[in-house]
Amino acid sequence: MAPSSSSMPREAPATPQAACPPYEEVISCRGIDIPFVPSIITPKIERPMRKGRYESGECALLEDILREDDRVLDLGAGVGLASAIAARTASAGHVTAVEANPGLIGLIGETWALNGVTNATLLNAVVSGGKRKSKAKFYLRRDFWASSMEPDSRPYEDVAEVGTIPITRLMKEARPTVICCDIEGGELGLFDEVDLSGVRQVVMELHPKVYGEEGAARVRAALEKAGLKAVPQKKPSSVVVFAREGAEAWALAPSATPPSPPHRPARPALRRAATEPWPPRNPRILLATCMKDEGPFILEWLAWHKAIGVTDVVVYTNDCSDGTDRILDRLQEMGELTHLPNPALATGATNFQPVALAYTEHLRAFREADFFISSDVDEFFNIRVGEGRFADLFAAVDRFDVMSVSEINHGCNRREHFEPGWVTEQFPGHASEMPGRRRAHVGVKSIVRLSPAVRKIRNHRPDLDPDWPDPVWLDGSGRPIRDFLEDPEKNGCDCRGRYGLVSLEHFALRSLDSYLIKMFRGDVVVKGKRVGQRYWRQRNWNAETTSDLSRGIRLARDYHRRFEEDHELMALHRAACDAHLARAEALMELPEFRERRAWALREAWR
Repeated sequence: MAPSSSSMPREAPATPQAACPPYEEVISCRGIDIPFVPSIITPKIERPMRKGRYESGECALLEDILREDDRVLDLGAGVGLASAIAARTASAGHVTAVEANPGLIGLIGETWALNGVTNATLLNAVVSGGKRKSKAKFYLRRDFWASSMEPDSRPYEDVAEVGTIPITRLMKEARPTVICCDIEGGELGLFDEVDLSGVRQVVMELHPKVYGEEGAARVRAALEKAGLKAVPQKKPSSVVVFAREGAEAWALAPSATPPSPPHRPARPALRRAATEPWPPRNPRILLATCMKDEGPFILEWLAWHKAIGVTDVVVYTNDCSDGTDRILDRLQEMGELTHLPNPALATGATNFQPVALAYTEHLRAFREADFFISSDVDEFFNIRVGEGRFADLFAAVDRFDVMSVSEINHGCNRREHFEPGWVTEQFPGHASEMPGRRRAHVGVKSIVRLSPAVRKIRNHRPDLDPDWPDPVWLDGSGRPIRDFLEDPEKNGCDCRGRYGLVSLEHFALRSLDSYLIKMFRGDVVVKGKRVGQRYWRQRNWNAETTSDLSRGIRLARDYHRRFEEDHELMALHRAACDAHLARAEALMELPEFRERRAWALREAWR
């Protein structure tokens, strides 16, 4: 995404949309999605990042300290984690992030894009104090976090010449109320003669290994001179908070009792949801999804979910070529859903799904909903109790915060060519509901009760407020599950025994034709990523037919009749099917797709 141009020092314009190196995986750390680029995120930080421990002290302090309207100056942006957290927490303020390493600029921009960050400015520069120089040497090391302005503390691999920004000018333009500083020793002398009167707090990592204890004392003295005193720490740490007298420095003060966090007020609508009776009466259930060229499959999927109790549907689209957007426009005219262009189109972001989910939290439908679901058009919630509606599911369990539903992958069922029809009827064969241990871990999608416990919605599971007392997280059998509470990175679990009340029927492949079209279309999370052979092998399971879809099909057929009565809508549906057939035929002109078809046909039709 292109960095914002507001609140930007005139000395150094924002770096114009530097490209992120290729990546195929996203790591979620403290609720922030970060592109996993192995050449940058080396094993030493990959492990703590996957466990949510990377920069945990600094990030936790920011979450505690920041107010909604703060202006944050982040010196040493790294991979963009701290600045993304700051932008999320100070949602009505602004973040100015400065990173000297030119090799990190694209990755930071992609991190921001993944998380829908729009209230931030990114600068590729060295912050200078004292006598100004137009350029400075920056010493690059294999571990990006060890790169710095000094060459002597450890070996370096390369040297970059980077433009400089005087700290005085940066302070004048960014006008920060909070400073976050981790610049590997560059803090020594930086704040000696700087006006910090507008700064409430500073979160700083000191580096006595670079400049000794005398240097650390000099940094402390400079900040004390500016009226910012070190807050007593519960345990020794290199990360220190300096606070102006009267500021909320309670996060580290051992004798203080923290007030309710002012930066995360409960939404009025969410307070109402928390007091609703159980089982809920006529709950509003919002489902959000992204689509691109899914025309032949929309009506069945929509009829299914509206019939089982979804009240509001929001669909984001981009770059459709098969009439998907026209079908959705007609459905919006009929009052069946809301169709919006993906907000990523306006920002230049390349990760459509995360941006859309971040935007969803600002919609009126979200504020007024009781439950939220993120689901794709190839996924069907199959409720196995009562008549097959969400009301039956809620009546079968006690009040919960989250229910994570395990997927069942349906294979191609030996169907090579696309034929118009219902996928729930064409592809009954699926993976075993009781697989062996090696194949037992599957993905989930979650039904999220929108109470004050919810901090952020995500595609597979939400992030809950860690201070929320006794959260209730259930599996698809209505049993408590700790996996997702204990590991914020988890997007799946062992599926064995978890299908008692509800399953997520996943028709990821459909026919071989449709699989090749999905490969051509690309991924909604990572631009340029295509489904591969592994995707086919992991999902092409056809031997079992134990999952009964008859409840949902019966309800969906009844609901679908209203679509059939609209001649304009059905004409658009038929045109989308024709476009799907034409695309499948056209792909056979391309060698890559001919080879993939031949490969799939050689595979055992399990």
